[in-house]
Amino acid sequence: MRIEKSPLLCALFAVLPLLSGGNLRAETDTGSAHNLIFKLPLQDGWYLSSRNLFTSREGFDDFFFGYLDLNLGHELGEAWSAEVGYRHAWLEDGGTGDWRDEYRPSASLNYRTQIGEWSFSNRHRLEYRTFESGSGANDRFRYRNETRLIAPWEFTSLKAKPFVEEEAFYEFTDGGFNYNWFTCGMRWQVREGVVAKLGYRWQAYTFGDGWNHRHQLVTGLLIFF
Repeated sequence: MRIEKSPLLCALFAVLPLLSGGNLRAETDTGSAHNLIFKLPLQDGWYLSSRNLFTSREGFDDFFFGYLDLNLGHELGEAWSAEVGYRHAWLEDGGTGDWRDEYRPSASLNYRTQIGEWSFSNRHRLEYRTFESGSGANDRFRYRNETRLIAPWEFTSLKAKPFVEEEAFYEFTDGGFNYNWFTCGMRWQVREGVVAKLGYRWQAYTFGDGWNHRHQLVTGLLIFF
């Protein structure tokens, strides 16, 4: 199905909370999240993947968190795949200008299928988080579950498709359920093997003192070799 409407107009409605002022900006934070993802097939169902992120708070003024990773994956049939990998993350500590390193070995189990004309995927991810010496932070063990749904509808000559994602975070070590990301937007194929996305993310998080919220502009570039 193809619908002649502007994906940029849809994206504008998605990111309206970022552009509004008044009470919303006073009560919550705003920011951005920029993603760069690679996938390189190897042989016999093996592949390399890399998911990288840089994110800001207080609008676009303060880039305070980012990570780079590399994963080795294997296709387990038409729908399932598994990965093991390592992620190196950086976090600015409390706005002081000092950066803290975090080391995250991980494993994930991924599922992808078609539900009619809709694309559905779900990822189970386990992370063991250790921190640089002297940071005072204890090691942590975390589970993340991400679900993605991509609609079959295409918008304008870009053939952009709406998508929605939900990712929940659960700390086994302490804190329990402490993060939730809800993302919606548009994604389209720029050229063969290259997909772009633009959207809005509502990020809810807590550290034991009530829930906080951040509204983010999300961009992404996915490259499949």
